[in-house]
Amino acid sequence: MEDELRRFCPKCGRKVEVIAVSLGTEGIERLRCSNCGAFLDEGGDRDSFREEVISGDESLEFSDESIVIPTYHTILLVGYRPEVSNLIAEGIGKKNLAREVISCENGEEMIIKLIPDLESSDGNKINLAIMDVPMPYLNGIIAGIGLRAIEKAYPNHQLIPILFLTRKPMDETFKKVIKYLAPAKYAGLGPSDNPKELAPRLNRIIALLAQESW
Repeated sequence: MEDELRRFCPKCGRKVEVIAVSLGTEGIERLRCSNCGAFLDEGGDRDSFREEVISGDESLEFSDESIVIPTYHTILLVGYRPEVSNLIAEGIGKKNLAREVISCENGEEMIIKLIPDLESSDGNKINLAIMDVPMPYLNGIIAGIGLRAIEKAYPNHQLIPILFLTRKPMDETFKKVIKYLAPAKYAGLGPSDNPKELAPRLNRIIALLAQESW
């Protein structure tokens, strides 16, 4: 019986107690680490996130109380105007997706904040970067490449997933960049800056993020 309640967690590097949580309107049951909140069962393919974002099926969004443990410890929001960054952070808070959200004005600031985390003996707490592409100094693509280059100096560190949440259209070159930066995904930010139109889309993307195993 004890083995049924414990699973190996790659993020924690040991067997941990697990919690079964119900996700989505259909009540799909997934197993999560009771320590870090990571999903311990496999679900979906690499393209499922983008396909679900594009599909527009709002039924995939689920209630706030369905997330028992935050999926992420710390999420970086990089390159967004304050009003957009605040909307994303508010949605993350409502879904209990992360314990902490840190906003960075550009890619340079992101790198500066990441290095102390990578060097920490306690293990990295930053485990997701949500980035725009257009931004001053280091744009999102260059910042992502810089992040992966820096991570090579820390071989025991797990790669930080990147979500490019941006108005930049997906083309063949961008697809190659995302593949190179894996684990990385793409979601369109949408054409409108109107909070009433933008907030529902952001909430939907955040709901999908909670179900991603990267």
